[in-house]
Amino acid sequence: MKILSAAPLALALALFAMPMAPLLAQERPNFEETSAATETVSQAYFDAYIARDWDTLEPLLADTGTFRDVTAELIFSGAGAQGKPAMMTLFREGYAAITQMEFRPLRTFHSGNYSIFEGELDWTLQLSEDREVTSVMPFLTILRVEDGLVVSHQDFADYAPFVTAARASHESAAE
Repeated sequence: MKILSAAPLALALALFAMPMAPLLAQERPNFEETSAATETVSQAYFDAYIARDWDTLEPLLADTGTFRDVTAELIFSGAGAQGKPAMMTLFREGYAAITQMEFRPLRTFHSGNYSIFEGELDWTLQLSEDREVTSVMPFLTILRVEDGLVVSHQDFADYAPFVTAARASHESAAE
């Protein structure tokens, strides 16, 4: 029985690995380019979201997109949707009573596939024909963009100012 020396064995391993070299050498996505592309998509999406311009927002949303506002669970029995049709129904119908929204940014940044919008949301919700509530609350939106489309939209808000304004509105309507 003949034992191979280390040199031919190393050569055999190197030749075997050569076809895999291009796969291992593939370039990772460029951070700056990815962040810039994310900014373009997410800024247009977020602007349309705040303006409640659903026709502009819809083409920026992936078919498998998701929306969630876990901080709204105790206020509005949760707010969430999975898939573009469900999200667009939520926005078009669930947000129909919102008569105005204005976002005042405190901090916005775009990092890789993510965009973060932090600020204050000044918004008015029509509760009934003769009753509306306006409040200003801390607000945060996190968007994830893949292949030029928003795949995840998460909102977080401090609803305490809204609850206080809704109570005050209810009390003044009762008087």
